[in-house]
Amino acid sequence: MKAYVTGGTGFIGSHLVEHLVDQGYHVTCLIRKTSNLRWLDHLLTSKSSQVELVIGDLHDFDVLVEHIRGVDLVFHLAGLTKAPDAATYDRVNAKGTKRLIEACLGVQTSLDRFVYCSSLAAVGPSRDATPNTEDVTPQPLTDYGSSKLKGEMIVTVIRPPAVYGPRDADIFLFFQMINRGVIPILGDADKLLSLVHVKDLVAGIYTAAASERAIGETYFLTDGDIHTWRGIERVIADALEKRPIKLKVPFFLLDFISIFAEAAAKITRQTPTLNRQKVQDLKQRFWICDSTKAQKELGYRPTYTLQNGIQGTADWYRANGWL
Repeated sequence: MKAYVTGGTGFIGSHLVEHLVDQGYHVTCLIRKTSNLRWLDHLLTSKSSQVELVIGDLHDFDVLVEHIRGVDLVFHLAGLTKAPDAATYDRVNAKGTKRLIEACLGVQTSLDRFVYCSSLAAVGPSRDATPNTEDVTPQPLTDYGSSKLKGEMIVTVIRPPAVYGPRDADIFLFFQMINRGVIPILGDADKLLSLVHVKDLVAGIYTAAASERAIGETYFLTDGDIHTWRGIERVIADALEKRPIKLKVPFFLLDFISIFAEAAAKITRQTPTLNRQKVQDLKQRFWICDSTKAQKELGYRPTYTLQNGIQGTADWYRANGWL
């Protein structure tokens, strides 16, 4: 059995590659020359390695066609979460996805399924405390969300909310600050948020790939609960055995910082970590969705609660010297 994975060196992708290897797949990963292989090294150094690396990108059509031929499953996770402008997002997240699909259609292949890992950002936040379902009309808030929506066409689509777990460097920033004794309160601490542990996400992605019912469908995958930022921060603090002080960060300050960061980025030609669209994301009260459809149609069953997921993530950060 053969699988083809884009984004396999990243946070979610590396967990998916491990899962596929455990299921007995030979996995081909499309990587860039500059990709960091640290999360795949343990798989590559094995004498019986089931992982093959191919250097290229989503616009190298000949490379795509050559290595997609003969695979059973394609998992598309590569994409930009930060970019200087809408055109860059569109080139990678939308046009890159289209190019990959064209490569799949352009070869005589045994391909059974193409699974695209999109994002809750493709739909946008909920308008109230009712979680988004797959039937909601998408209204993406940012260029990133719009580009991910454009990539959702003739494929099985997985839309995860915020993803956490070992190797994640984004939510890690909250662990880091709380470990240093500070809980950042960004606006309303009772904002609602859906989460999914990376292990549950990759298991759900694999289940979707194996299900005939999933062809042409879209699924949200969550841990089954709705969380508040206040509750998440409290669970992180408990996992780290810290009693941090609360630091209120007003949005007007984030607005100012984001404008400054964007101006600095134009000079340094680097993508800012915080920009005005990211602040707009943070201001939303209801980044929530419902995974009932995946539970009913795919038998999706998350195994990680917030408590054991956060505790395991904190333990991993400590064991690997991140904290």
